[in-house]
Amino acid sequence: MPLDTLVLETDSPDMPVFGFQGQPNRPERIVESFKALCTLRNEPAELIKKLTWENACQIFSCSTSHY
Repeated sequence: MPLDTLVLETDSPDMPVFGFQGQPNRPERIVESFKALCTLRNEPAELIKKLTWENACQIFSCSTSHY
């Protein structure tokens, strides 16, 4: 799947991230999703972070300048 089509999310609060079962999910656990994606992709983490941020900003019409 092309990186420029991906966004990250956490399904907060209904679906706990692996390792946090039995606890409500929280938005800051998006980092765990990011780490998992980085282990699956053969691209630099900084590029993954930049492009997933830009993709989310495009969907939600926000500025990418806060990256």
